[in-house]
Amino acid sequence: MTTVVRPRSASTPSSQAERAGLPPFAAAPVLAVAAGFFALNLALAARYGYHRDELYFLACAKRLAWGYVDQPPIVPAVTRLATVVFGRSVVGVRVFPALAGGALVVVVGLLAREMGGGRRAQLFGALLTVSSGLFLGGFHLMSTAAFDAVFWAVILLLVARLLRTGDQRLWLAVGLVAGVGLLNKHNVLFCCLGLAIGLALAGWRQQLRSPWLWAGGVLALLIWAPNLVWNAQHQWAAWQMLRSLHRENSTLSASIQFIPSQLLEVGPFTAPFWIGGLLWLLRNPAGQRWRALGVGYLALVVLFVAIGAKPYYLAGWYPVLFAAGGVHLDHRRHRPAGVALPLALMAVQVVSSLPLALPVLPPSAIANPVNDKVNKELGATVGWTRVTAQVAAAYDRLSPDERTTAVILTANYGEAGAVDHFGPALGLPPAISPHNNYWVWGPRAARDGATTVAVGLTESELRPYFAHITRVGTLDTGYGIHTDEYGRPIYVCRGQLQPWPVMWARLKTFG
Repeated sequence: MTTVVRPRSASTPSSQAERAGLPPFAAAPVLAVAAGFFALNLALAARYGYHRDELYFLACAKRLAWGYVDQPPIVPAVTRLATVVFGRSVVGVRVFPALAGGALVVVVGLLAREMGGGRRAQLFGALLTVSSGLFLGGFHLMSTAAFDAVFWAVILLLVARLLRTGDQRLWLAVGLVAGVGLLNKHNVLFCCLGLAIGLALAGWRQQLRSPWLWAGGVLALLIWAPNLVWNAQHQWAAWQMLRSLHRENSTLSASIQFIPSQLLEVGPFTAPFWIGGLLWLLRNPAGQRWRALGVGYLALVVLFVAIGAKPYYLAGWYPVLFAAGGVHLDHRRHRPAGVALPLALMAVQVVSSLPLALPVLPPSAIANPVNDKVNKELGATVGWTRVTAQVAAAYDRLSPDERTTAVILTANYGEAGAVDHFGPALGLPPAISPHNNYWVWGPRAARDGATTVAVGLTESELRPYFAHITRVGTLDTGYGIHTDEYGRPIYVCRGQLQPWPVMWARLKTFG
């Protein structure tokens, strides 16, 4: 007979028997999977080139602050650390996200252990993680999303342990991780909201009244405070950015596609296993103690469908489902094909996802509509040296007198970051851009009346500010890949009609 484990009261201490009964951590196999995942990402780190966001992070890393228009401070700080430790190379920038991917694998193994999973369950959970298309490509680039997934997973691991042991002091650790996570990406608030709803609906309401939980919340707020102060000093730039993103992305189409996108991005071949993990949390008596984690996932699905969120917003919750899926798979291992079939499907998932998630193919091979729809981020890592050379060709056409004061104005932070990173070797001055935090940094040394090389802006956008606009080039990232830069114009603009401060206020672009 199976014993139904019911939620304990907030005051019930954990027993020595429970602690003694926790399976040992399967260190060797889980760490082997984590090391392999790290090695794979690092081996492919230099295959193409920098991503537009990484070029932007390099620019932010030169100007460390407690906040930026589109992100809190952690990723620029980590990028700065990477350049100090490993040098300004694409591989060096990607070491820390690759390490984060390995760390996530370990956290999934620990989550499976926390749910009573033994060696095999922990290994299954780790393999489900690295076979997922969402995570297979999620730790290739320096990004807030890579670290965000780890912060979510650690928070959920701590809550899983709290639900098993009843040790409410763990809320302080949750608050610590949440506070640091909020310095990386504000999406951690969604994780906390999902947990609150899950606990309330799954019979753990008493935890929401725990003084330890509220102390953890205060701790998180104190850690997050410097970023909040920065935002208050910059007209709540993060809120302006959020509203802009909501207008851009929150459509009926996004809401309709959200759930199908989960199946596609997380992995259609392994979906039965993580869905099985979700059902194990919701329906199986052995998983009842952690039912709040399953309910929290469903609550966020409903919320994200309602607001038309991007599919990857849920990424941080999947480690729980992979861990539960590993436990569920381990319970079924004695059935026919109980081990062979899951491993075979994971292998199929890896083989089918790898060319879409990571740069294993030649750049010319990704110039197709499938890659544009499934993972356009790969295309965004191609051609930035070429783009900078095209800008340099336009700049070199100016007279020597014009070049002494010329301004390079770009439409977005990727183009500006490329000019700032690769441009000095070509004799280019620093770029300015009205996009996101480049706008906050202002037009800097731009002089009124100077000749402007405008990159990526349309003639209609430039016409109010310049009397003479001449097209001198067209951006092309090469290999036939239609990136966001492909086909954009390069103009030389003369006869400035308005001073830079006026232009700057009107050109402002958050998105």
